[in-house]
Amino acid sequence: MGDTPMPGGTALLRVAGMPLAAWAAAGSPDLFARLTEHARDGERRAGRARALAAELGDTVVPRPELTAADRRAVLALRRRLHSGAAPRPADCRLLEGLSVAGDLAEEAVRLRRDAASADEDLRELERAVAAERARVGELGWSLVCAAPVMRAFLDEAAPGVCADVVRRLAEGESWHGQRLRKRGAYLWRALGRAAAKTTPRGWAGQVVPLPVAPTTGDAGTGDGGATPLIPPGTAPGALAAEAVENVHLLRGRLGGLDLRAADPATFLAPAPLHFLDPPGDGADTGTGVLRCWVIGPGGRDRMRQVVLRRTRPLDAVLRQLADGPRELGDIETTLLGTAAIRAADPGPAVLRGFLAHLVELGVLQVCAAPRRRSTEWVSPETVRAHDTLPRPVPARADPHQVRPPAPGAVPADDGPPTASPSAPAQAPEPGEHSPPARPARDAGPASGARAGDAETWFIDSYRTVSAAVPRKAAERVQWGLAIAARVAWLRDADRLPAPRERVRLPETAALDERPRPLGEILARTLPDGTAPPSPPRTAHRYAGWHPARTAGSGYARLLAHLAAHTGEEQVDLDDTLLDALGAPPARTALPAWPLDCLLRPLPGPGPVAVLETASPAGILDARFAAALHTLYGSYDGPDGYRAFLTGVERLTGARFVELLVPPLAERAANAVRRPVVTDRWTGDPDPAPYQGPAGSAARYLPLDRITLRRLGPQVIAEADGRRILPVHHATRSPLPPYDVLVRLLTAAGHPAASRVIRLDGPAEAFPGTAHLPRVTVGGELVVSPALWRVPRARLWRPGDSDLAKARTLAALRHGAGLPRFAFVRGACRAKPVPVDFAALTALHLLERIRAHQPGPELLVEEMLPAPGRLLLRDPLHAGAAVAAQLLLRLPCDQDAEDLAELAAAALSSAPHAPGAPAPRGRAFSGPAPHPTRP
Repeated sequence: MGDTPMPGGTALLRVAGMPLAAWAAAGSPDLFARLTEHARDGERRAGRARALAAELGDTVVPRPELTAADRRAVLALRRRLHSGAAPRPADCRLLEGLSVAGDLAEEAVRLRRDAASADEDLRELERAVAAERARVGELGWSLVCAAPVMRAFLDEAAPGVCADVVRRLAEGESWHGQRLRKRGAYLWRALGRAAAKTTPRGWAGQVVPLPVAPTTGDAGTGDGGATPLIPPGTAPGALAAEAVENVHLLRGRLGGLDLRAADPATFLAPAPLHFLDPPGDGADTGTGVLRCWVIGPGGRDRMRQVVLRRTRPLDAVLRQLADGPRELGDIETTLLGTAAIRAADPGPAVLRGFLAHLVELGVLQVCAAPRRRSTEWVSPETVRAHDTLPRPVPARADPHQVRPPAPGAVPADDGPPTASPSAPAQAPEPGEHSPPARPARDAGPASGARAGDAETWFIDSYRTVSAAVPRKAAERVQWGLAIAARVAWLRDADRLPAPRERVRLPETAALDERPRPLGEILARTLPDGTAPPSPPRTAHRYAGWHPARTAGSGYARLLAHLAAHTGEEQVDLDDTLLDALGAPPARTALPAWPLDCLLRPLPGPGPVAVLETASPAGILDARFAAALHTLYGSYDGPDGYRAFLTGVERLTGARFVELLVPPLAERAANAVRRPVVTDRWTGDPDPAPYQGPAGSAARYLPLDRITLRRLGPQVIAEADGRRILPVHHATRSPLPPYDVLVRLLTAAGHPAASRVIRLDGPAEAFPGTAHLPRVTVGGELVVSPALWRVPRARLWRPGDSDLAKARTLAALRHGAGLPRFAFVRGACRAKPVPVDFAALTALHLLERIRAHQPGPELLVEEMLPAPGRLLLRDPLHAGAAVAAQLLLRLPCDQDAEDLAELAAAALSSAPHAPGAPAPRGRAFSGPAPHPTRP
């Protein structure tokens, strides 16, 4: 392979924007301990009251000397005591006046005295809860004001929130008021997102590349030789950011361009989704039509179908654009010389008007790459000193001051270098991962951003680091992943007709051995625009574990094994157990494809990380590839992956084709951006919004040249007499009608390129079980954190007071044995929400989950690692600990050529493949040794 990088040579660290301790500062363990103790005291008093009631019934009520009136009064008291209520003063006087009551009267007095003291304590707790509510509101606002990361995050996510809080505080409102309480709840949700989750978004989640390097010296941590994925105490370094225009909004602006006055250098391309019906040359007969699905004028996310009769001028235009975008001037020059256009005898103005009309209809689109701006590198100390983050685009103009000026604040004209193209670059700290010093830049066809353009850009932030992932730790992950794949195989074998068999899609039900044009299939499947589009359907949505469907299967016995250990803290699944359950070897269970493992690193001793997902390579890092190359000088992830795909093409004769589909909404629109890893692309003829100027290096394959057929259980896609393997390297699920297109084409991709290994969410497989232990594989990876099932009926009523809600929450946590820090969701498919069960902020969060995630229960998952066991210390936050995820590409010890041979063998099921041949499975020449065992 020469100098080709290893596919797994570089990992990506995803760092939380805020310290977890800042979010945890909302907690008040002492207050909740008092609430818990008060509730327990009440339970003990209720027990004493019921015991007193029993004594009264046994020793007082039967006494014949009682008068009828006294007996009725004692019976009434007995009923109240059985309910757990304390005696009233009149009840105590009653018993004191009865000689037969004896010591029971003294117990009644003690109960009344204790109850009165408890009532006073309750009033104090009510005042403490109110004070805590105000403290939490003020604290959340002070944290936002003091943290530039939070100000930048809120400026992107909710531009008006901070200004509204400033205005309300200036008007004299307090955090006890309903409106500021709602604002405060939102601020704490944002803080939880920025501190407990690391998914990159603006400055709330930062990306750091770091190499996977051989372990040097004694890398042990004193815990038996275990090597963590990240050295404890690792400190991220300098900061930089890149902003890219929102590609959806860019398309909307370009669609309104008046082509009659446009520059001849303007690029044009056909609509992203269009087909000739029938395929081929139908203009001469007058029977053919052009079908396009375009964004309707009523809304940016509503599609409509446009059908045009194929004429010779229209076909002439489409032929000029058959290979992708072309400049307007070139199109006009060529068309004015063609017979079809000369026959119509138009002048240049008429031809320009015809093209402009096609743009207005949506049949043609104006093409332009989104602008990109990157900042210089700025040290954390500089950011802290000036309280300002690097800005790739100007901040929004805000008439309100979001944070009060601090005494001795640095004047505005003495701040850090701005992110203008002329600003000098500042190199990162010595010894850090070596990005070159680069000035901020503005790339693209348009000029620099204006002050009002901030909302039209997406920002991703980056850091430097001097650490590396030890190869030994990566091998521990690789070993654990092999066992996790065997467990997933057992589960899938119980759910699918055949393990690793693709689920047959409704859109492919009519396919047979005869090749059928893709346009013909889509024309029968896609809506014509007269009815509202159906919601998008995801073909492979993770549903967690399921109850066993086949009695006595390996999966059923696995569930029985886990059910027998529900009382334990942790259950480990190892190769010996899986062999006994009939799981296939790792070489069969693992997909023949490089995998990107999303991990939460853990400190030793014990497992090295929490495995969240292991998904096909090249998707989770795609959006950041261009910025990583710009800011760091290189990023070899796409190069190694491209070499792998090229090797598979060489060995199989098939061709990988990247599928580009546009976003139809502003939110997360830039998740479609990706590097060029294939020589061909299809779908949207304009690659610039996805791949920038580099997209022109590949060749365009029109959708109407693709045919689909069925060969046994497989869907085969072909174009120009050659099999193609569509790939779609984007994290966002496409919206209708593109979701149908993506499902159709990816069904014809490499069978191993759609495999995802994920083992969390076991609740549905154990209905009625209140607690499920943590599940590990081989002692190396946590694949399912400990889980608690909480019936929603145990929560408070919506109209309860803050004190009643807090008491219920404290009792719930104590009774169920819940951890303080956890992720909560209403169902396995819902998004997890970080919750601190010792904070009043949990009240709003749990109410919100109950309202927005329907279901009979809440699923509470332990937070791993816990706030006190984080590995990173961020100097941006004075060395406070921050959460992190690691994106690690595996296998880390094989080059692109070796991986390509395995993928090629899995595609063709070649008998000469190394190791045992396994259709849709991975073949290894032999089991790899465990990195920490002989």
